Amino acid sequence: MKKISKFFLGLASIYYLFISLALFLASLFSLLVNRNYVFAIFDLLGFSNISLDIIKPILFVMLFLLFILISSVDRKIFKSIKFEQYFLFNIFTGFFFIFISIIGHVFFRDKIFIVSYLFNIFLIIGSMIGLREKSKVYYDEENSNEINVDDNKTFEKINEDEKEIEISDKNSKENKIEENPQVFVKKDEENTNQKDIVSNRKEDTENK
Repeated sequence: MKKISKFFLGLASIYYLFISLALFLASLFSLLVNRNYVFAIFDLLGFSNISLDIIKPILFVMLFLLFILISSVDRKIFKSIKFEQYFLFNIFTGFFFIFISIIGHVFFRDKIFIVSYLFNIFLIIGSMIGLREKSKVYYDEENSNEINVDDNKTFEKINEDEKEIEISDKNSKENKIEENPQVFVKKDEENTNQKDIVSNRKEDTENK
């Protein structure tokens, strides 16, 4: 699924890269073109009250700001491919530019906006798949951490139970000694006698 996500994000990044380059070249071209042509473009858009002296700087600033905006979007898409970041930003960006494309399609009735629909849908799908895979990784890490904590708790509990058993055995043994001290004294004497017999046998064998 990660490969599919990177494939869709790669297509979207190429699309936005071409747009950013086109805007950069258009901003430079706006400084060289005749201002009467620039005024004609603004007149077609309904902005006919702008002075001819400032119309070229206005167009340059507008195009350059759009270039910065699109290039920042493209940079974040590349970071999404490489570092798996900005998925939510990419989803929001895709829906935003689809909305802008719908408005442009309604006003200009041009089929070129279908290209914008297509690549922004690629951006949204790739980001959604990437976000889903990233959430899976976080979920698995949290589960593994919880399992380790539970294992440590059970291990500590087992140790505590073993200590309690040892203490209870020790206490029961002490209680038995207190109840029947003679039995344990006899056992100790028998053990010492057996040790003496074994040591004597060793000495006899050595003397032989």
